[in-house]
Amino acid sequence: MAYSNSSFRAQVPLSCQLCEESNQIKWKCYQCDFLLCTKCQKLHKKVKSNDQHTIINIKDIARQQAKDDIPCEIHSGQNCDLFCQTCYEVVCPLCIAHTHGKHHMIELAEGYKLTINKLKNFSSDLVMKLPNYERGRSTLSSFKYSEEFKYKIEKQIILSREKDLKHEVEMHTKNLLEELDQRWDLLKQSVNDVDNTTQKINKDFEFRTESLTNALASVKSSVVFQAYKEERAARKQNIEPVKARFKRLPQYIPGKLQIQQALHGELQESNDDYEYALDHYELKVIKQYKTDLKSIAQIVCCDDGTLWISDSSTKKIQKIQFSNRLVHIVQQLQFATSGMALSLQGDLFFSIAEPYLKMLCHTTGKMIEIKNSEAPLITGPIHITREDKIIIRVGEKGPLFPVNKPRKVIIMDKDGTTEKVYNGLDNDGKPLFSAPQRITSDNDNNIYVLDCLNKDWSGRIVALDKTNGLRWIYSGNADINKEQTFKPRDLVATNLNNVIITDKDSHMIHILNTSGECIHYINTKDQLGIELPYSLDIDNTGTLYIGCFQSKPDEAKIYTVQVSGF
Repeated sequence: MAYSNSSFRAQVPLSCQLCEESNQIKWKCYQCDFLLCTKCQKLHKKVKSNDQHTIINIKDIARQQAKDDIPCEIHSGQNCDLFCQTCYEVVCPLCIAHTHGKHHMIELAEGYKLTINKLKNFSSDLVMKLPNYERGRSTLSSFKYSEEFKYKIEKQIILSREKDLKHEVEMHTKNLLEELDQRWDLLKQSVNDVDNTTQKINKDFEFRTESLTNALASVKSSVVFQAYKEERAARKQNIEPVKARFKRLPQYIPGKLQIQQALHGELQESNDDYEYALDHYELKVIKQYKTDLKSIAQIVCCDDGTLWISDSSTKKIQKIQFSNRLVHIVQQLQFATSGMALSLQGDLFFSIAEPYLKMLCHTTGKMIEIKNSEAPLITGPIHITREDKIIIRVGEKGPLFPVNKPRKVIIMDKDGTTEKVYNGLDNDGKPLFSAPQRITSDNDNNIYVLDCLNKDWSGRIVALDKTNGLRWIYSGNADINKEQTFKPRDLVATNLNNVIITDKDSHMIHILNTSGECIHYINTKDQLGIELPYSLDIDNTGTLYIGCFQSKPDEAKIYTVQVSGF
């Protein structure tokens, strides 16, 4: 844990950079770039070679730094001379004229002080969070070590038993070891995935903490404003502590019966701890809202708290806003769409089963056609990644079923130029896709495709990576889908790279980890009071939105749900 301690020590209050003892910082020398206590400030002034140095009271730093020229990032040749308290950013005269005219403006020095306070709060927040992540990694490491030890012990027992039974059980031994190895590989991969995610978050926090510390010690206001801007942007990602649940390895139990499997033994789950969890999964309904649509086929969350929703049966597309449990329609469009996705700039893309896309520009409100380099193939479900890449299904025009021609999933830029194509074969040598209906991606650019296999919506989840293609296929959970076929309707990736899937007809939600293992499932009807969960999206605060199929005519509901653990 030396790594954690060193990170934590870096966040203690700054000491005088001359005596390194007093933390009563009162002064700053601009030439030496030193923060000084009063005693060292007096000594510093007495040194003859320093008599030309500029030493000011730190209370006056804001006034001094506010005199710096801060070039506007938007308008070339303009300097920022005011601070917009509404948007918490520095602005130039053109910014005020074009965007911030009705906002509250204050002097740069005052804005600098406010920003410094914000940075201090950000820094304190990161200091509080870092130990939690380190404790999580330590717990994860202990679990991995104990399970690895158990894996070796169980393997030894199996091999010893094999010697006793010799040739009679050779094939069964092979099957047992393969099953145990597969379980261990899956568990190890799941643990490593969580550990890698945690490590990435830790490195990000350390980098951000270092940036904030440097900004707080800097004499340049531009550095402070930029640090605040970067930290505010990073916080919109709503990164939560890693919480994970893993299924323990089964235990080898030698058998005594005269049939081969029972004579050799079998793998049984542990009776004491069926699962190991860093934390529990939880979904809690916050509010529910009634719409005037028959069903909520798609949901797209915007950064300003509004939603775009669509109803495929009525071909209505609405932009809505919630207020006092009521749904207010901000804008309504009327056309059929097979997919909607929001770009990082706020432009809304529509797939309309044509060889091109439509884009609703957020600045002009105009609808623009975007070319598709795969034309004349028509477009289907669409998704836009965190890197602003468009992922979309393309195929020949015609009914979805029967599948006569292969469908492809492609990655393209916003100009419509194709960058990668997925159209290979699955593990059974069959075409990779039948009829993809939804697409999402995670923070590591892994792609998840909801692939419909026939007209009744029986389907599967096909996981792809950004380089090599197929990773795994999920066709439902045996505990849930014994009597009813897995019929996924929508999916969304969480900030922890888990995937949430709706199974409408079963009133179920499945949650998969990055290895394709179902780590949790919930009956939304019995446990949340949500019937026929259909569409999904997650906003920038981490709130899950669930749109439902109609329970009553023209009263399809939307639920906001607080999630934790995944």
